[in-house]
Amino acid sequence: MKTGLKDKVETNDYYIEYFKDWLFLTDINIETALKMIKHKSESEIKSIIDLSFDEIEDMLIKYDIKLTDKLTCEIKEGIKLTDREKDFFILVKKGYTLKEISTELMVTRPVVKKNINIFITKLLLGLYPDLKEQQHNN
Repeated sequence: MKTGLKDKVETNDYYIEYFKDWLFLTDINIETALKMIKHKSESEIKSIIDLSFDEIEDMLIKYDIKLTDKLTCEIKEGIKLTDREKDFFILVKKGYTLKEISTELMVTRPVVKKNINIFITKLLLGLYPDLKEQQHNN
């Protein structure tokens, strides 16, 4: 069954409506996010996502996340990790490779990378709760 232009437009409208509060994040890349995160203390970082700054940097290397990658706008529960994201996070914390996580959770590698971006996005939102207002004022 083919999807027509109308279906595509409706789907796009849904995503724009659903994620509109977070669309500003697509202007922020991983490198900028890391610079902002680095200005916070290890305890602040660990209180939101149970990783140190060094572990976050290692994670980016290990999972081949590019510094130029844009943050995801697919945020559903503020800074709280969803159950599915927690599943990813547990495997990341256990040191699983990209291939192992893909196999374990039966997802593609891009999905794993997207979830890493979500962790970083949620961490940034937790550390900078007024980030959206700052973006609108620029």
